[in-house]
Amino acid sequence: MTRHKFIYGILTLALLSCGSSDKKDKSSDNQAVKVETMKVNSSTQNRFSFSGTISAKQMSTIKTRHAGYVKNILVNVGDKVKKNQILLNIDNADLQTKLQQAKAGKEQAQKQFEIAQKDLKRYERLKESNSISDKELEQIQLQYQSSLSAFEQAKQSYNQVAAMMDYTNIKAPFTGTISNKMIQEGDMAMPGMPLLSLTSSSQLEVKSNLSETQITKVKPRQKVSIQVPSVGKTFKGIITEVSSSSETNGNRYFVKTAFKNTPKEVLSGMFAKLYTDSRTQGDSKEVLVSIPQSVLVRQNGLEGVYVYGKSNTALLRWIKTGRQIGDQIEVLSGLTPQDKIIISAESRLYNGLNITE
Repeated sequence: MTRHKFIYGILTLALLSCGSSDKKDKSSDNQAVKVETMKVNSSTQNRFSFSGTISAKQMSTIKTRHAGYVKNILVNVGDKVKKNQILLNIDNADLQTKLQQAKAGKEQAQKQFEIAQKDLKRYERLKESNSISDKELEQIQLQYQSSLSAFEQAKQSYNQVAAMMDYTNIKAPFTGTISNKMIQEGDMAMPGMPLLSLTSSSQLEVKSNLSETQITKVKPRQKVSIQVPSVGKTFKGIITEVSSSSETNGNRYFVKTAFKNTPKEVLSGMFAKLYTDSRTQGDSKEVLVSIPQSVLVRQNGLEGVYVYGKSNTALLRWIKTGRQIGDQIEVLSGLTPQDKIIISAESRLYNGLNITE
């Protein structure tokens, strides 16, 4: 009996010890991690900014007027091509037959015309010596006009078939880069069907859509700075077009901006932030938000920063960045001047971590 009480006492102590350990571990898990924070840097500036998408100034969708199977595609997406370079071939066996027939018809009509031309000159000389009647000369003149019409029609038929042959050897209309391929070898190409897309990489522009309050702050020939976040550089530009109506564009005004010198590292489709070089009439001060580059968190191509949440927890906030200003980087969206960012912590940060300053 005494032995049983002794064993029971040991087990009770063990259970109490485990419970105390669990509470301790749990208490340790809930312990807040000490962090150091700072307010987001913000300043005002008298520049107006707007965004846009970089696009090729010259673009073309390559099509054909001839139906046939695609025989050869001589280019790939990303290839740089020159003007009049052959891009693809469409099977033209049927056109080759028609071209030979049209050529033979043209040559035959030409021979008939040359004979009629000689006969007309001979009869005109005979008429001058009164060796033939007016009726005989008129008959020869009618034969000449008929052979001339037949020859002109035969030439036109040949030229039409020859022109169709040009649509089976598709050429580049200008020097540029193949940006898309919508057909494969062996596919049937139909008249008007898109085959390839060609863009001119030598001329890029930024296309923007502005609201009615923004459109009053820009004007044609106005100088701007074009900041491209993906390449981390800023370039000089000038506004080339400002639309005067928004009726056909969903109450947005269309604006085009050209690069002063087209940069090689910039590609069509990239995002751009544009800044006016000088303040325009009616412009208001703009808040510039920036953070130290060292606090940036990069994951899967995204950029973020940990902020001090209202419930004393770490919160990963995804942001869009802009220009690099010394050791700072501009924040285009995702943060406000009221946010506090975490610049250091005693342990690894993650979403929802309990923190304290």
